[in-house]
Parts: sequence; structure tokens; C-alpha cells
Amino acid sequence: MKLAVYDKFGKKTAESLNTKLFDGKENPALVAEAVYILSARQRQAPANTLDRSEVSGGGKKPWKQKGTGRARAGSNRSPIWRGGGVTFGPTGEQSFKLKMPKKKAMAALSAALATKKNEDVIAIKAVKLEKPSTKVFAELFKKLELGRNVLIIVEKSDEKITKSLRNLKAGVKVCAKKDLNVYDVIWARKVVFLGGSLESAKENK
Repeated sequence: MKLAVYDKFGKKTAESLNTKLFDGKENPALVAEAVYILSARQRQAPANTLDRSEVSGGGKKPWKQKGTGRARAGSNRSPIWRGGGVTFGPTGEQSFKLKMPKKKAMAALSAALATKKNEDVIAIKAVKLEKPSTKVFAELFKKLELGRNVLIIVEKSDEKITKSLRNLKAGVKVCAKKDLNVYDVIWARKVVFLGGSLESAKENK
């Protein structure tokens, strides 16, 4: 895949970009695995039950050991008692995080980008802003016909760019190059490499 490169005014330049990142082939199984792992990393474990040592009460033996005709009982905090502790319940400390080798993760990212058409992945040279300006990006989006669900990839987090884009009506996500992932690529209808992220992509040749 070759990337079309535009300037900050929305005009196409003579440049085109071709890197290893865009050399992947479609691989639905690998992309699905990457999405599953990303989802697992975001999973939280808020459930928390009390075991018998954490339940209040139980300081006294309910009844004497022998002579009552009832089963022996040492504490009303026992898991078999109503209101007692829970055996092997969730503790809120479970971790559902899964790992994926770096090379495999890069292959999955390339496979996700391979599902996009050439015109759906573009690059825009640096847009320098003295202060946040939604108008600048609104005009640029209109000229390039970017539409909705646009993923903007920047070299590093930039508050001016983030503030400028968050007021656009179209769904826009801004992420740093290092945080680029399969899920965001699949979500996006258009993927835009902005400014410095273009140069770092060239280094991946």
C-alpha cells in the first residue's frame, strides 16, 4: 500500500509513502486475536466477596460440641451458613491481561491496515497551531472528504491538536503513534497519519 500525502491545505503532494507497516496481508484470525487481547487488557474485576475471615461475627461457638443432636459447628462464619463467608469467590484482584509478542502485534496491525483501501489511509504534513483551532481541521476535513470515524495518528500527544479535534461533530479519535492498535484501526473509516507520525513511519522501511 502506498500512502497519498497531503499538505496542511488539503492539496496532494508529489510524495507517496510505502513502508513495511503497510505491506501486510489480510488475516481475520490474527486481527480477531489481537482485538480479543486488547479487550481482555481493558477488562476490570470489581467483584469482591468476603471469605470467612472477613465476615463479621463468629466469635462464639454456636452450641456445644456434643449432646444437642445437631451437627458440629465451630463458627457461624462458615461458608455453609447463611451470611457466612464465600469459598473461592472473586477477590477483586484478578488480572485478565493477556500478552501478545511484539512481532505478532505488528503483524496484526499490518493485517488490520491491509483491510483498508488505499484512499482510506492518508498522510498529512505537519499542521502547526499557535492555539487550538477547530476551524482549521474542519476545513481540512471538508476538503479531504474524511467524513465520520476518523483516526488521527500523531507522533506524540499534542494538547492543541486534541482540543482542536474534539469539537468536530464527526467521530474522531486522536492517538500517539506508540499507542496505535488494531481495535482503533478497525473502528476507523479513515486513518490519517499527521505530522511527525509520518516521519516515524518512514523509519520503519
